[in-house]
Amino acid sequence: MSYSAPLELITDATGTVTFGWVDEGVYYARFSRCLSARLGEAFAARLRQVAQSCSSLLYFADARALESYDLLARSAFVRVVVEHRRKFEALTLLSWAGTDWNPAVVDTLGVSVLVTKDPIDFEARLMGSAPRARQKLGGRPDAGHRSRWPLRR
Repeated sequence: MSYSAPLELITDATGTVTFGWVDEGVYYARFSRCLSARLGEAFAARLRQVAQSCSSLLYFADARALESYDLLARSAFVRVVVEHRRKFEALTLLSWAGTDWNPAVVDTLGVSVLVTKDPIDFEARLMGSAPRARQKLGGRPDAGHRSRWPLRR
């Protein structure tokens, strides 16, 4: 559980997940483009390993650059949190502007969950819990993200 280790990256043809420890006891994940079932399940497997290897963690997920996700990917994440519920002290989730979390899914997580669409609030909470995260993540994660699928008129 070393926050000094570099962040990891897993990717497929549709999207990416960047994740790792950003400070003592603070685990961070950033999702971009599409979270396919395969990518989501690969990330959930890594998150499961993390949860098994630590006594507790604060989890922050930045999904502001996410455009879509497969329901199997979401289910894989929910299973990990439910399996290791005692180890997740809190989850702070930054959702993208076009979506809302299903209240049933939030209830299923069973831990302290905050879902926000406000990146300033999310970053303030992250930096409040993990002051060293700024060094690891740089100034603004995924700044300048552009969609691969421009809106058609």
